[in-house]
Amino acid sequence: MVEALVPLHERVRQQLAGDVAAGIYPRGTRLPSERDLCTRLNVSRVTLRRALVQLADDGLLAPSHGRGWYVAVEPVGEPANVLMSFSAMARAQRLTPSSKVLSQEVRPADLDEAQQLGVAPGADVLDLRRLRMLDDLPVALDRSRVPLAIAAGLGAHDYSRGSLYAVLTDAGIAPQRADYSVEALPADAEQARLLDLEPGQPLLSTRQVTFAADGRVIELGGIIYRGDRYRFRATLLAPAAGTSL
Repeated sequence: MVEALVPLHERVRQQLAGDVAAGIYPRGTRLPSERDLCTRLNVSRVTLRRALVQLADDGLLAPSHGRGWYVAVEPVGEPANVLMSFSAMARAQRLTPSSKVLSQEVRPADLDEAQQLGVAPGADVLDLRRLRMLDDLPVALDRSRVPLAIAAGLGAHDYSRGSLYAVLTDAGIAPQRADYSVEALPADAEQARLLDLEPGQPLLSTRQVTFAADGRVIELGGIIYRGDRYRFRATLLAPAAGTSL
């Protein structure tokens, strides 16, 4: 009797939310088609759509134009004001990091890179591009440029399996601090394809210049995150008393 008082679309919402909580539809996966869901739940397309929209408003689902409905992924991010590798950040949140190397080459530094890295123009740099994933879900596109002069053999490592920061640390040049900037950008066609998005969907683009303990620049980095799978945190402090803004 009580169940009859609950609107049908709300019962469908509760059923789907329960299925997500039970792991029937894991985070980041696509739901069955609306036709299949209507058949399974024995409801009309209008009723199902009301439930799906409500779940999207609740942050549990995310629509993808032309692709259907996906279970939303909780955004991840580094702790505020802490420099750590993507792999370390993932493991700290009990997620499994993995990478697909899109390109890895040793090439001459151009003029801008040489100036920022403090090396001669034409000096060898490792230029590494990777697709970064968490629990096999695409999260970010990562590019690092590192001068080979700081450690021998940087270009020979398999970065689909290992962390660049771990390699640098093992070589005695652990990253210590970074100048960091963030901006929002729309996904272009290639970024959308790699990150499983629609072109134009929001991305967070970060750039960083990473320093060793002795002040040397050891990396020019940049990571482009899916806007729905990464959260940037920072701690903001008020200026000291008497300081003008």
